[in-house]
Amino acid sequence: MKIKKVINNNIVVIDDNNQEAIIMGRGLGFKKKRGDEVDPQKIDKKFYPQTHQNAEQLINMLNDISLEEMEAANEILNLASNKLSTNLNDTEIISLSDHIHNAIARGKEGIFLKNNLLWDIKHFYPKEYEIGLAALDIIGHLTGFRLNDDEAGFITMHIVDAQMEQGYHNVNGITQFIQEITQILKYACHQEIDENSSYYYRFITHLKYLAQRIFSQHQDITPPDKMMLKLVEKQYPQSFIYAQKIIAFIEDKYNCQLSGDELMYLTLHIEKMVQ
Repeated sequence: MKIKKVINNNIVVIDDNNQEAIIMGRGLGFKKKRGDEVDPQKIDKKFYPQTHQNAEQLINMLNDISLEEMEAANEILNLASNKLSTNLNDTEIISLSDHIHNAIARGKEGIFLKNNLLWDIKHFYPKEYEIGLAALDIIGHLTGFRLNDDEAGFITMHIVDAQMEQGYHNVNGITQFIQEITQILKYACHQEIDENSSYYYRFITHLKYLAQRIFSQHQDITPPDKMMLKLVEKQYPQSFIYAQKIIAFIEDKYNCQLSGDELMYLTLHIEKMVQ
């Protein structure tokens, strides 16, 4: 593998079988120039930008990012992958590294952004938020700069984003979707919901992936089991009404059609929470 372009001491661009790739590793670009061979033992990460324009954007983004910031992002995503027992989108390391770099740069100038969604993030993504808090320790240890809790919320959203399908990025839309549905439910049932319960967490998880399917237009409208749906309606009539209100809102606002099975699933989730 020959170097096509040196970005900095730790990041270079190579031509890998006629495909441009960005590779990262300590000392990869140190005293190197175009045409030099790459030491495979030093490669930690490799990315294949999908377009030339994307490659140029990534190169410009990575130019000022330190290896410590990149290592922090990598360690955070590895922690998230282990804690959540899921595969994460590897390319998220680039946007997370860029976020960490800019957050530290702002922080050193005394500028700390307020995260207006922090309360919602804590309640909608509790496991991811725990990782976001741990990320502050990782960043502080590797870079020597401690970010505040608002940044834990921003990092949480990067982790949520990394769990989504490759190429799918609408975390703010999903958060707003969850806010809307939970508010509708609270007003409909006229009671507070225990947001620390496992039932609530499962409900939020269900909404998260429902939103992802709606926004990516991957909705299943297979006819439901009518007998099962009738049974659920008879057994849980009030929760069924709440679920109907939610379905009607979603279909109207997001111009989509949800299946009868979705009505049944929402009814069962709601019943668990309100009882």
